[in-house]
Amino acid sequence: MNGSEPARIGLISNRNSGHNRDQFEQIKQLVAGCKNVNHLETASSGDIPAALRQLVEQKIEVLAINGGDGTVSAILGHALEHTSFGKLPPVVVLPGGTANMNAGDIGARGKLLPAVRRFCHWAGSGGNLGGEQVQRSLMRVQIGAETSVHYGMFLGMGAVIQGTEYAHQEIHSRGLRDDFSVALGVARTVWGLIRDDPRFSQTVAVNLRLNDATDSHDYNALIIVVSSLQRLFLGMRPFWGTGPGPLRLTLIMEHPHRFLRTFIAIARGKPNRHATTDNGYISHNADRINISMQGSLNLDGEILTSEPAAGPITITASPMVTFIRL
Repeated sequence: MNGSEPARIGLISNRNSGHNRDQFEQIKQLVAGCKNVNHLETASSGDIPAALRQLVEQKIEVLAINGGDGTVSAILGHALEHTSFGKLPPVVVLPGGTANMNAGDIGARGKLLPAVRRFCHWAGSGGNLGGEQVQRSLMRVQIGAETSVHYGMFLGMGAVIQGTEYAHQEIHSRGLRDDFSVALGVARTVWGLIRDDPRFSQTVAVNLRLNDATDSHDYNALIIVVSSLQRLFLGMRPFWGTGPGPLRLTLIMEHPHRFLRTFIAIARGKPNRHATTDNGYISHNADRINISMQGSLNLDGEILTSEPAAGPITITASPMVTFIRL
């Protein structure tokens, strides 16, 4: 971006994402009054390649995305995998989805309409003023020998899947798609784990190998979370591993010691003295993670399935992407 000239900004909106569904006409009117912004609409992932090609041709200097976590990862994953841009420009993430975990860590926090107004004010200032820049990788996820590659910034297994299914069936189906619905789903999942409710407490057998280690480890895992974010939904920071690597992994084993007290401490980013391997709690940073398991995984809201015969799930980090917080 040239500090003396307004930045060329391209905005891609998924009009079918969570909060966009009810507010998209208002958003379109707001963005129509934004200076320096070319606004493109998509209705499905199939619309993404053409939208990115158009923005590449216009030589945009900032890429803004208005959608949920899945939309953000689909757009950035396509841009990274197919090198639509010579170098990916800085990215602004607007909270147009349901949970908006990505926006909460690396984008515009808060409710959608105020976030769009801040974005328009920022764009009207030339796109060069204000905003904190942070860098994150995306996770590049390949299941076995599949030729297709998935991108995301949050991956969950075990109780994460069971909690996601509960949220879809009992919460989102009733029209609740805000932060309260996310908090309700998390609280119900944790309560189910405390009570050993089989709807939430089914473990998943995994074999885990980090980086270039020659040995791997088997676990009966209650919860597995992998992310390239620092802050997850509801402000959770459940990673305390040390060492290099943009991929953060936390695994809670079957029958963990003092679960509720330790889970709360871990979620706050302040693991207590019980958060040890001997007590069933593991956290690592890594550049590469191999997981062999059978079952479902949640990648930024998309449910994928893995079978041992297909080979391990291989998670690596993309090149760093620059995000602008507004």
